[in-house]
Amino acid sequence: MACNISSSNEKSTSEGDDFLKIYLEDGKIKIRGTINLGYIGTFKDSQIEITDSLEEIREWDIIEEYYNPNCSDEELIDYLNVYFNTFKQKIEKNLDNINGEFLLQVFTDMDNCELNFMVIDGLFDETKLLYGNEEDIAEIYNPVRQGLYSLSPYLETPNDGSIPKGHIESVLRSFFPMFNFDHFLANIVPEYIGLDDGEISFQCSDNFDCAILCGAYAVLDEDLAFSDWHNF
Repeated sequence: MACNISSSNEKSTSEGDDFLKIYLEDGKIKIRGTINLGYIGTFKDSQIEITDSLEEIREWDIIEEYYNPNCSDEELIDYLNVYFNTFKQKIEKNLDNINGEFLLQVFTDMDNCELNFMVIDGLFDETKLLYGNEEDIAEIYNPVRQGLYSLSPYLETPNDGSIPKGHIESVLRSFFPMFNFDHFLANIVPEYIGLDDGEISFQCSDNFDCAILCGAYAVLDEDLAFSDWHNF
Protein backbone atom coordinates (compact mmCIF):
# COMPACT_ATOMS: atom_id res chain seq x y z
CA MET A 1 0.00 0.00 0.00
CA ALA A 2 2.59 2.55 -1.07
CA CYS A 3 1.63 6.19 -0.67
CA ASN A 4 3.78 8.22 -3.02
CA ILE A 5 3.41 11.87 -2.08
CA SER A 6 4.60 14.50 -4.51
CA SER A 7 2.77 17.55 -3.17
CA SER A 8 0.44 18.75 -0.45
CA ASN A 9 -2.48 18.70 -2.91
CA GLU A 10 -2.94 14.95 -2.38
CA LYS A 11 -3.36 15.56 1.33
CA SER A 12 -6.06 18.16 0.85
CA THR A 13 -8.24 15.85 -1.24
CA SER A 14 -8.50 13.43 1.72
CA GLU A 15 -9.59 16.00 4.27
CA GLY A 16 -13.12 16.22 5.58
CA ASP A 17 -15.24 15.49 8.61
CA ASP A 18 -13.96 11.91 8.67
CA PHE A 19 -10.32 12.82 8.12
CA LEU A 20 -7.79 11.45 10.60
CA LYS A 21 -5.59 14.43 11.48
CA ILE A 22 -2.02 13.85 12.65
CA TYR A 23 -0.27 17.02 13.78
CA LEU A 24 2.52 18.41 15.93
CA GLU A 25 1.81 20.24 19.17
CA ASP A 26 4.75 21.48 21.24
CA GLY A 27 6.96 19.09 19.31
CA LYS A 28 4.83 16.05 20.12
CA ILE A 29 2.71 14.01 17.73
CA LYS A 30 -1.02 14.35 18.37
CA ILE A 31 -3.94 12.69 16.60
CA ARG A 32 -7.53 13.80 16.23
CA GLY A 33 -10.28 11.81 14.54
CA THR A 34 -11.70 8.31 14.54
CA ILE A 35 -10.88 4.86 13.20
CA ASN A 36 -13.78 2.44 12.85
CA LEU A 37 -12.73 -1.20 13.28
CA GLY A 38 -16.22 -2.63 12.99
CA TYR A 39 -17.15 -4.97 15.84
CA ILE A 40 -13.84 -4.25 17.55
CA GLY A 41 -15.06 -0.70 18.09
CA THR A 42 -14.60 2.92 17.04
CA PHE A 43 -11.46 4.52 18.41
CA LYS A 44 -11.29 8.28 18.85
CA ASP A 45 -8.66 10.97 19.43
CA SER A 46 -6.44 9.99 22.40
CA GLN A 47 -7.26 6.30 21.85
CA ILE A 48 -5.19 6.53 18.65
CA GLU A 49 -1.47 6.99 19.14
CA ILE A 50 1.96 6.98 17.55
CA THR A 51 4.53 6.21 20.22
CA ASP A 52 7.67 6.65 18.10
CA SER A 53 9.42 10.00 17.87
CA LEU A 54 9.88 11.85 14.60
CA GLU A 55 13.48 10.63 14.40
CA GLU A 56 12.37 7.04 14.95
CA ILE A 57 9.65 7.44 12.31
CA ARG A 58 12.29 8.54 9.79
CA GLU A 59 13.77 5.05 10.13
CA TRP A 60 10.49 3.28 9.35
CA ASP A 61 10.60 1.11 6.25
CA ILE A 62 7.62 2.92 4.70
CA ILE A 63 9.50 6.22 4.95
CA GLU A 64 12.77 4.91 3.58
CA GLU A 65 11.08 2.94 0.77
CA TYR A 66 8.18 5.17 -0.23
CA TYR A 67 9.20 8.65 0.83
CA ASN A 68 12.25 10.57 2.04
CA PRO A 69 13.74 10.28 5.54
CA ASN A 70 15.49 13.64 5.02
CA CYS A 71 12.25 15.57 4.55
CA SER A 72 11.17 18.34 6.90
CA ASP A 73 9.04 17.62 9.97
CA GLU A 74 6.05 19.21 8.24
CA GLU A 75 6.49 17.07 5.13
CA LEU A 76 6.82 13.96 7.29
CA ILE A 77 3.57 14.76 9.09
CA ASP A 78 1.86 15.35 5.73
CA TYR A 79 3.04 11.93 4.58
CA LEU A 80 1.76 10.22 7.75
CA ASN A 81 -1.63 11.87 7.25
CA VAL A 82 -1.96 10.54 3.71
CA TYR A 83 -0.58 7.10 4.56
CA PHE A 84 -2.77 6.41 7.58
CA ASN A 85 -5.89 7.94 6.05
CA THR A 86 -5.38 5.58 3.09
CA PHE A 87 -4.97 2.73 5.60
CA LYS A 88 -8.12 3.84 7.41
CA GLN A 89 -10.12 3.94 4.16
CA LYS A 90 -9.02 0.42 3.27
CA ILE A 91 -10.13 -0.80 6.70
CA GLU A 92 -13.55 0.81 6.36
CA LYS A 93 -14.07 -0.78 2.93
CA ASN A 94 -13.36 -4.23 4.36
CA LEU A 95 -15.16 -4.25 7.71
CA ASP A 96 -17.13 -7.43 6.90
CA ASN A 97 -13.89 -9.35 6.47
CA ILE A 98 -12.34 -7.84 9.59
CA ASN A 99 -15.50 -8.60 11.59
CA GLY A 100 -15.46 -12.21 10.39
CA GLU A 101 -11.85 -12.80 11.32
CA PHE A 102 -12.25 -11.06 14.68
CA LEU A 103 -15.18 -13.31 15.62
CA LEU A 104 -13.29 -16.37 14.44
CA GLN A 105 -10.31 -15.42 16.62
CA VAL A 106 -12.63 -14.93 19.59
CA PHE A 107 -14.50 -18.21 19.18
CA THR A 108 -11.28 -20.13 18.55
CA ASP A 109 -10.04 -18.83 21.91
CA MET A 110 -13.36 -19.67 23.58
CA ASP A 111 -13.29 -23.20 22.18
CA ASN A 112 -9.66 -23.79 23.16
CA CYS A 113 -10.41 -23.09 26.82
CA GLU A 114 -14.08 -24.16 26.71
CA LEU A 115 -15.02 -20.79 28.12
CA ASN A 116 -18.31 -21.10 29.98
CA PHE A 117 -20.36 -18.26 28.53
CA MET A 118 -23.50 -19.82 30.05
CA VAL A 119 -22.70 -18.16 33.38
CA ILE A 120 -22.38 -14.65 31.89
CA ASP A 121 -25.56 -12.59 32.23
CA GLY A 122 -27.25 -11.99 28.92
CA LEU A 123 -24.97 -14.16 26.78
CA PHE A 124 -26.76 -17.52 27.03
CA ASP A 125 -30.21 -18.32 25.63
CA GLU A 126 -31.11 -21.79 26.84
CA THR A 127 -34.25 -21.82 24.66
CA LYS A 128 -31.96 -22.09 21.62
CA LEU A 129 -29.85 -24.94 22.96
CA LEU A 130 -29.81 -27.53 20.18
CA TYR A 131 -28.03 -30.40 21.80
CA GLY A 132 -26.48 -31.80 24.92
CA ASN A 133 -26.67 -30.93 28.57
CA GLU A 134 -26.82 -27.21 29.30
CA GLU A 135 -24.94 -27.86 32.55
CA ASP A 136 -21.85 -29.04 30.67
CA ILE A 137 -20.24 -26.40 28.43
CA ALA A 138 -18.25 -29.11 26.61
CA GLU A 139 -21.53 -30.40 25.18
CA ILE A 140 -21.87 -27.09 23.34
CA TYR A 141 -18.33 -26.98 21.93
CA ASN A 142 -17.81 -30.66 21.09
CA PRO A 143 -20.45 -31.04 18.33
CA VAL A 144 -19.21 -28.02 16.36
CA ARG A 145 -15.47 -28.27 17.00
CA GLN A 146 -14.61 -29.85 13.67
CA GLY A 147 -16.65 -27.22 11.84
CA LEU A 148 -14.86 -24.48 13.77
CA TYR A 149 -11.48 -25.99 12.91
CA SER A 150 -12.46 -26.03 9.23
CA LEU A 151 -12.54 -22.21 9.38
CA SER A 152 -8.98 -21.96 10.74
CA PRO A 153 -7.39 -21.37 7.28
CA TYR A 154 -9.04 -17.94 7.36
CA LEU A 155 -6.96 -16.92 10.37
CA GLU A 156 -4.02 -14.59 9.75
CA THR A 157 -4.84 -14.20 6.05
CA PRO A 158 -5.55 -10.90 4.22
CA ASN A 159 -8.76 -9.03 4.99
CA ASP A 160 -8.30 -6.63 2.06
CA GLY A 161 -11.04 -8.24 -0.02
CA SER A 162 -8.87 -10.85 -1.70
CA ILE A 163 -10.28 -13.56 0.61
CA PRO A 164 -13.95 -12.86 1.46
CA LYS A 165 -14.77 -13.60 5.08
CA GLY A 166 -18.20 -12.03 5.48
CA HIS A 167 -19.82 -15.47 5.72
CA ILE A 168 -17.88 -16.43 8.85
CA GLU A 169 -20.29 -14.65 11.18
CA SER A 170 -23.33 -16.51 9.83
CA VAL A 171 -21.48 -19.82 10.15
CA LEU A 172 -20.55 -19.08 13.76
CA ARG A 173 -24.11 -18.02 14.56
CA SER A 174 -25.33 -21.36 13.18
CA PHE A 175 -22.79 -23.20 15.36
CA PHE A 176 -23.70 -21.25 18.51
CA PRO A 177 -27.38 -20.22 18.33
CA MET A 178 -27.54 -20.18 22.12
CA PHE A 179 -24.85 -17.44 22.27
CA ASN A 180 -26.25 -13.90 22.20
CA PHE A 181 -23.98 -12.35 19.57
CA ASP A 182 -25.74 -8.99 19.63
CA HIS A 183 -25.31 -8.62 23.40
CA PHE A 184 -21.66 -9.59 23.13
CA LEU A 185 -20.96 -7.12 20.33
CA ALA A 186 -22.71 -4.31 22.22
CA ASN A 187 -20.37 -4.86 25.16
CA ILE A 188 -16.98 -4.75 23.44
CA VAL A 189 -14.78 -1.96 24.81
CA PRO A 190 -12.26 -0.43 22.36
CA GLU A 191 -9.11 0.54 24.26
CA TYR A 192 -6.47 1.87 21.92
CA ILE A 193 -5.00 1.78 18.41
CA GLY A 194 -1.30 2.16 17.68
CA LEU A 195 -0.08 3.49 14.31
CA ASP A 196 3.29 2.06 13.35
CA ASP A 197 5.58 1.22 10.45
CA GLY A 198 3.25 -0.21 7.79
CA GLU A 199 0.75 -1.52 10.33
CA ILE A 200 -1.72 -0.69 13.04
CA SER A 201 -2.37 -2.54 16.28
CA PHE A 202 -5.48 -2.58 18.42
CA GLN A 203 -6.53 -3.67 21.88
CA CYS A 204 -10.04 -4.23 23.21
CA SER A 205 -11.80 -5.80 26.18
CA ASP A 206 -15.39 -6.40 27.26
CA ASN A 207 -17.93 -5.33 29.88
CA PHE A 208 -18.23 -8.87 31.28
CA ASP A 209 -15.31 -8.39 33.67
CA CYS A 210 -13.07 -9.25 30.71
CA ALA A 211 -14.43 -12.80 30.72
CA ILE A 212 -14.20 -13.14 26.92
CA LEU A 213 -11.90 -10.30 25.84
CA CYS A 214 -9.11 -9.48 28.24
CA GLY A 215 -6.83 -7.02 26.52
CA ALA A 216 -7.38 -8.79 23.18
CA TYR A 217 -4.63 -7.56 20.88
CA ALA A 218 -3.65 -7.96 17.23
CA VAL A 219 -1.63 -6.25 14.52
CA LEU A 220 -3.07 -5.48 11.07
CA ASP A 221 -0.57 -5.20 8.23
CA GLU A 222 -1.09 -3.43 4.89
CA ASP A 223 -3.16 -6.40 3.65
CA LEU A 224 -5.26 -6.09 6.84
CA ALA A 225 -4.16 -9.57 7.93
CA PHE A 226 -4.22 -10.20 11.68
CA SER A 227 -0.96 -11.22 13.34
CA ASP A 228 0.25 -11.54 16.91
CA TRP A 229 -3.30 -12.11 18.18
CA HIS A 230 -3.39 -12.77 21.88
CA ASN A 231 -6.07 -12.65 24.53
CA PHE A 232 -6.08 -13.32 28.28
